[in-house]
Amino acid sequence: MTINFNKLSGTVLLALLLQSCMVNQRAISNRKSIDPTTAALRDSIIQKGLEGEALYTLMADIKPMSSVATFAFPLSNSDSTKRLEASLVHKDSLYYLDRVRQIQEALNCIDLPDLKFVLVPYRNMYSKPRILQISVLRISKLDSLLVAKQDFFGQYGFSAGADPAVVVTVNEYEKKYERLRGYGYLFGYPDYAVDFFVKAFHQSDSTGQHVNRKFFRIPTFEREQGNFVYAYPVDHVPAAIDSTLYKRSLPVLAQYKQIRDNYMNADSTIRGYALLQDWITRKGD
Repeated sequence: MTINFNKLSGTVLLALLLQSCMVNQRAISNRKSIDPTTAALRDSIIQKGLEGEALYTLMADIKPMSSVATFAFPLSNSDSTKRLEASLVHKDSLYYLDRVRQIQEALNCIDLPDLKFVLVPYRNMYSKPRILQISVLRISKLDSLLVAKQDFFGQYGFSAGADPAVVVTVNEYEKKYERLRGYGYLFGYPDYAVDFFVKAFHQSDSTGQHVNRKFFRIPTFEREQGNFVYAYPVDHVPAAIDSTLYKRSLPVLAQYKQIRDNYMNADSTIRGYALLQDWITRKGD
């Protein structure tokens, strides 16, 4: 339905504005009244991200998207003969849906500028566990990527401003090689590495032979060898684009190490949400 605001009466406009204010107030109220269990889960998700590759999305614009955490629940339909049935989740599995709801609720309570957390189910046809992936995207970096790679992402009708959850979900359910290329771009790998990544999979599928490769690794707090890693040809010598990526990343990791202990709880968990809120505030000063 198209609304012609020129024809709306003042009373109707006032009602719409009041309704909008009420919705906003409810949203603000909901954010302020997070129960301790949800707040703790939110912090643990953010900590997992900060201590892995997602640091370079959360505290920098190096990676448009990063993986944060993966969950596996026995929810997927593993019986291909039941494709026409309406009821596919067994009653014994409903407990796990409540777990998913708790995770989604924690993600919905994350309100940080330019960052979007998404929970997307993997496309795992007829396998018993349903894999769900939490990823975080830096919206401005995603917008820039969609413009820079419009000759690829344009096939889906994506442009700057596209919903991050839609972009990730469409990519996840794409055909194999398009999916791999899309993830390569989203994860912030250099173009030459993305090309190699896709062609190596295609060659392996065609010949049945593994394609040898080397790996370029950038350290994270969790692992010195790093979760931020991409493959490259064995005859490739890392060049300026690789060293630039490495050198941009190290100061971000150093910053996180410097402030991390200020947000540590007695049980060695991190108040991740407060850490990011304060870091964003200081960065804006």
